[in-house]
Amino acid sequence: MVKLEDLYAFIEKNFDFLLVVDMNEKIIHANQSLVRECAPEEIQLEGKLLKDVLTDSSLNTFASAMGNAREGSRGIAVYSPIAKISCSLPLKASYSDTLRGGVYLFFGLHRDDFSNVSDWKRKQRIRELTCLYSVAEWIERADTVREFFIQLPDYINSGMCYPDAAVCYSVYQGMTYGQKPSSCLSVELTVSRQVCGEILVGYMNDDYEFLPEEQKMLNEIGRMIGLALEKKALSQRLKDLEEEIEVRTKDLDEQNRKLNIVDSNLVMVNKGWEESKTYLEAIFQTIPDDVALIDRNRRLMMTNRQEAEPGTKCHRAFFDRDVPCQDCRLKRIIADKAPLTLTIKHNDKYLQVYAMPIYNQNHEVDAIIEFFRDVTLEMTYEQQIQQADKMASLGQLVSGVGHEINNPNQFIQGNIRILKQALDDMLPIVEEYHKDHPDLTIARLKYDFFREHIMTLVDDMARGSERIKGIVKALRSFTQRNEGLLVDTIEVNTIIEASVRLVHDEVHKRADIDLDLAENLHTFAGNSQKIEQVLINLILNAGQAMPDDRRGRITIRTSKVRPDAILIEIQDNGRGMSEQTAKQIFDPFFTTKRNMGGTGLGLPIAFKIIEEHRGSISVDSRLGVGTTFSIRIPAPSGS
Repeated sequence: MVKLEDLYAFIEKNFDFLLVVDMNEKIIHANQSLVRECAPEEIQLEGKLLKDVLTDSSLNTFASAMGNAREGSRGIAVYSPIAKISCSLPLKASYSDTLRGGVYLFFGLHRDDFSNVSDWKRKQRIRELTCLYSVAEWIERADTVREFFIQLPDYINSGMCYPDAAVCYSVYQGMTYGQKPSSCLSVELTVSRQVCGEILVGYMNDDYEFLPEEQKMLNEIGRMIGLALEKKALSQRLKDLEEEIEVRTKDLDEQNRKLNIVDSNLVMVNKGWEESKTYLEAIFQTIPDDVALIDRNRRLMMTNRQEAEPGTKCHRAFFDRDVPCQDCRLKRIIADKAPLTLTIKHNDKYLQVYAMPIYNQNHEVDAIIEFFRDVTLEMTYEQQIQQADKMASLGQLVSGVGHEINNPNQFIQGNIRILKQALDDMLPIVEEYHKDHPDLTIARLKYDFFREHIMTLVDDMARGSERIKGIVKALRSFTQRNEGLLVDTIEVNTIIEASVRLVHDEVHKRADIDLDLAENLHTFAGNSQKIEQVLINLILNAGQAMPDDRRGRITIRTSKVRPDAILIEIQDNGRGMSEQTAKQIFDPFFTTKRNMGGTGLGLPIAFKIIEEHRGSISVDSRLGVGTTFSIRIPAPSGS
C-alpha cells in the first residue's frame, strides 16, 4: 500500500493538473493548477461529489475512464465543470490502492505547454511521458519482480533521446539485469526508506550527450518503481503470513481433534447429569407461571423465562434493576429459613410470588426457587368492584345529602326573593327619611354605605344559593345514570360553533378562539345537549387556564381520524398542568380551582358523557406550554 501524499508528490512533479477521487466519487484532492484553471475562486472542490461539479457529458467521460482504470486499461476523462463550462481539460485516469483505500487519479498537462516549444522538444517530451505511462502500467501488470526488471530496458530506452543507442542496467537485492554502460545516468531504488538497488541508463556511444529531462524522467521512474516494489513486498509479506496462518490452522485442527477425543469421554461421564438436567428443564418449561432457581449470590441457575439468561442477577433479569429489591425474598428466607408468599407490583403488573428455600447437607439455605404468578387481572377486577361499591355508596350518600341540602336551600331561595322585594319597597321610604336624618345608621352602618352594598349582599346570597343547587344537581347527575336518549343526529361543527357563541363573552376577556373545522364530517347518533355541555366545560376551563400577564389563544379543531371516527381537539397555550395533576383531573371532586368555585365534577361528568357516546377523552399537558384535550367519537359512514 502507498501513501496518498507520496502519490500527490510524484504526479505533481510530472504533470500540471491532478484530481483525486475516492470510491464514492468524492473529490479528496485538487492541485492549485487545476483550481486556478477551471474553478472560480469562491468554489471549494475538495469534499464535493463529481456529479455536483461536472457537466453531464463530462461526468460520463469520468465514469468510463474510472471503469477502464479499475480494469487496468487506459482511460481518458474530459474535465468540464458546471461553474466554468468554457474550461475543457483532457486528463489521463489511473487507479491505485492506498493506505486510505482505493482512489482514482486524473492527471494531465497544460494544453499551452507544447505550443511554445520546438517540434524536437515537443516530440522528446511526448516520448518521456509515454515512457512514464508505459512503466506505470507495466508495474501493475508484471507478475514477478524478475520479469519486471528483465523487461524494464525496453520501456526506459524508448524514453531516451537516442533509444536505439540506449543501454539500461539495474541491480535489485543483489540480482543484476541488463548491460552496464560506461557513462550513465543513475537513480537509487529506495524501498521502505532503505536503498535496495539502483538503475543505470547510458549510451553505447560516448558521443551522445544526456538531456536534463532524461535524468528527471529516470528519477521519477525510480520513485515509481520504489513505490511498486514496496507494494509487492507488502503483498509478499501478506502471502507469507497467510501461509503461516494456514500452517498454524492445521496445528490447531490437530489439537482440536485431540480435544474432541477428550470431550467424547467427558460427554459419557456427564451423560447422566445432562439427562437429569434435561428432565428438570422440561418440568420447568411446562409450568405456566414464571419460575426461577436462584443461588445465594442472586444469580439465576435455571428459569423457564425465555429472555432471562442463566448467570444473570435475578433483580436484573426479572425487574431490570441494578440493585437488589428492597423486599429481597432470598435475604428473608436465608434469615428465617421458611417459605413466604407475597404480592408485589412491577410496572403496571401485580405479581404473586411464592418463594421456597433449598437446603444443602448442612441444612443451610443454598438457593431458593420462586414462582411468579400474574394476578393483575384479579387485582383490577377487585379494584373495579371496590370502585363500583364506592360509587354506589356515593350515589346513596349524595341522594340523601342532596335532599337534605335542597330543602333548606329552597327556603333560602324563596326568602331571598321576598327579602329583595321587601328591600325594593322599603328603600325609597328610608331614602326620604334619610334626607331629614343624615346621621341615619342601619345595622351600625352609615346609611350611604349600607345603601351602596345591601343589594350586592342580597345578590351574592342568591348566587350562593344557586351555586348550592348547581352542585347538588351535578352530584346527582354524576352518580346517577342520565336517562337522556342518544337519538339526536349530531353535527359536531354546528354544536362547536353554538358552544363558542354561548361562552364567547366569558372567554373573550382572557383569550381569542380560533376554529379549524374539517368539512364533510360524518354525523352520529347522540345527545346534543350533553355534547354541548362537554364542549362548554372544556372551553371555559381553557379560558380560565390563561395566565394574567398575557392574552391567550384557544384553538378548536375537528378532523376524521379513521373512516369511522371523529377527532375533536381543544388546545390552549395557558399555564398547563403537571403530570400528577393530569392523572387526577377525571377523578370526582378533584379540582385546582377550589378558590374559584370549582367542584371537581365538570371533567368527570364530561368523561362519563363521552363514554356514553362510546368515545374516549384524553389530555396532553405541559407546564408553561399549554393543554390539549382530545375527544374521539365513533361516526360510522352510514350514520
